[in-house]
Amino acid sequence: MWIYISVASVVVIAAAWFAIVSVSANLRYTPEQVIFDIDKATDYVADNLPEAITGRLSYQDVELLIKWELTYFRQRGIATYGSVDFLAEEASRSIETVFAHEDELVDQLYAQAIENNLEIEAVDIVCVTELVNQYLVTVGAIGSAVDETKFGEIES
Repeated sequence: MWIYISVASVVVIAAAWFAIVSVSANLRYTPEQVIFDIDKATDYVADNLPEAITGRLSYQDVELLIKWELTYFRQRGIATYGSVDFLAEEASRSIETVFAHEDELVDQLYAQAIENNLEIEAVDIVCVTELVNQYLVTVGAIGSAVDETKFGEIES
């Protein structure tokens, strides 16, 4: 009887060890996912805006600009809304090296602001996008800037 208990114990311990090792190996090669919390990002941006811009932008304006920026990132294939995001997947597959140019982003956000009759100046958008970028670096969603000359001319 002790032999059966010993053999069963060895089998259980070996199975547990194998499961732990295989999961650890898989996790080692899985990139860390960063979840973007829109409320925390909006608080961060609103708290760090210069006073002159704080007087012109409401909390809702800041949140709307951040949402538009995230939509821009999805369209470029840089960010997703979760596990299945067909727009982001299609965009990331269509471009070999994915870039999001700041001027293009500001132009798009400014056009959306005009389209939605928001009285926002371009400098307001630049400040918001800079602060969103700082927030993304802070939470670990993005790293250092990429040298564009390594990848050639960026096409618009």
